[in-house]
Amino acid sequence: MKSRLRIIRLILIMMLLLFTLFPLYWMLINTFKETGEFFTDPPEFLPPRYTINAYRDALIYNGAKGLKDSLIVATGTMILSVGLGSLGAYAIGRYRWGGTNFIFIVLAIQMLPPVSIALPLFLLYNKLRLIDTYTALIISDTVFNLPYAMWLLQGFFQEIPIEIEEAARVDGGSRWQILTRIVMPLSLPGIIAVAFFTFIFAWNEFILAFIFSRIRVTPLTVVIPAMVGADTIMWERVYATSLVAIIPVIILSLLLQKYLVRGLTFGAVKG
Repeated sequence: MKSRLRIIRLILIMMLLLFTLFPLYWMLINTFKETGEFFTDPPEFLPPRYTINAYRDALIYNGAKGLKDSLIVATGTMILSVGLGSLGAYAIGRYRWGGTNFIFIVLAIQMLPPVSIALPLFLLYNKLRLIDTYTALIISDTVFNLPYAMWLLQGFFQEIPIEIEEAARVDGGSRWQILTRIVMPLSLPGIIAVAFFTFIFAWNEFILAFIFSRIRVTPLTVVIPAMVGADTIMWERVYATSLVAIIPVIILSLLLQKYLVRGLTFGAVKG
């Protein structure tokens, strides 16, 4: 009976994997096709001949620049969100700054759709001449990622026994030293998990990137839709650029898998 259940479970898992991984396979296989081979009937699950022209064209036509810009914006957002979020989460969690429900007031910002504040931000950035700059996108993404980072980090910090901090304070440690030398190292798995998710959120952000970018800064989320023209769609470049866009995320998740699993189960749901 147990063997049958194991076989059924294995079949279900394989079917689920096939269902979820097929779009990725279809994207990959289409990057090796020529322009006229996308709409054959029946569809070709293996290209008749392989070519890497799609990757070459994707990198030449703003793909490489989009990858660089996305990395800069996502990395900058991650650093600011984790840095400021750690300070805010520690103040709220340990010293009840703003009251016990203040974190939920801050978290309400996360619920706002980005387009709701796009116009005020656009007018502000235009006045400060920040349109089409990394600074505008990093600040905008940080505004929406910071509440999420504070909410999660607060739970991580509260999991650390207060007695450890009290002992450090008796030994003459300042609040800054306690935070940087004791609390943050002990919360490292949680901090890495928060850093990963804030990076992903900024990497996938489209609305604000579309509004605040022009020519100098063009993240991948803006580059890919630009390949859809009025009368034609460059499918091979769309597939190749989309695949390039998800490769850094996959590599990062594989490298941080151990920390992500541990971090998400270490006080992440405690408020």
